[in-house]
Amino acid sequence: MGKMIVTVGNYSKKPYLLRNSKLSIHSVEELCYCIIGNPELCEDFLYDRDLAVFMDEALGLKERANLLADCIERDAPLKDLVTVCFCSCDYLVREEIENFIEALSRADRTEKWIRIKKKADSYLSLENYKNAIINYRNLVKEAPEFRITSENLGDIYHNMGIALLHTEGFESAAECFRQAYEKNGREESMRSYLLALKFGEKKEELRMAMEVYDVSEETAAWLRSAVLSTELEASDEAELYELREAEELLRSGRVTDFYNVVGKLTAEMKEQYIKYNE
Repeated sequence: MGKMIVTVGNYSKKPYLLRNSKLSIHSVEELCYCIIGNPELCEDFLYDRDLAVFMDEALGLKERANLLADCIERDAPLKDLVTVCFCSCDYLVREEIENFIEALSRADRTEKWIRIKKKADSYLSLENYKNAIINYRNLVKEAPEFRITSENLGDIYHNMGIALLHTEGFESAAECFRQAYEKNGREESMRSYLLALKFGEKKEELRMAMEVYDVSEETAAWLRSAVLSTELEASDEAELYELREAEELLRSGRVTDFYNVVGKLTAEMKEQYIKYNE
């Protein structure tokens, strides 16, 4: 059975958005939860004077807010800011706080490029694609200085490709996936590259890639299946919308229009069935 946590301070009706993330909090307990779940991003959102103001004015934790503001002002070590937040409530017991601080210290002793990649990966998981791309690009630029291996650099390119897929589109993503595969040799990167070319409608580039990289029949079959599945999913959404539209037509007494829509849907489903079973 989990422990009961009594909220300290106020529970703000208006959420506070932690800087450089899509994380929002209403209480100091939620702040502690975000710290634990996103240790790589703590440095970003804790060194924020507006957070101290929120703790004071919205949560009513004036003393703790002043301590946090003081730490920010004198650029105190991150562990000091984390400690201020954890000691503002009973979210963690002493031993848990000490263990988390020790984990932060261990992370700080890891190679710099690993810390940057973990931060970028955290941004990616939070759909903060802009900051993820900035950090990935910095890693690519400084790869020789950081002595990043080819395999690890390929993984960085792969994740950057995912972020670019959501911001710049298939063409930029495809180039990243291509470089990822050439450096890490992973099947996942190859498949992502081919899929980006396919949906980016780069037919000639796709044909050349299949030849240059001697793509196996298994991968080619996977590509066909993935494309068809995506098309069917998109079609299902459209069909659902049209079915709801048809129901509304029937309810309003427009029977002829209802049968026209249903007939159209039936014909399309037959075509899909034939295509899927060819």
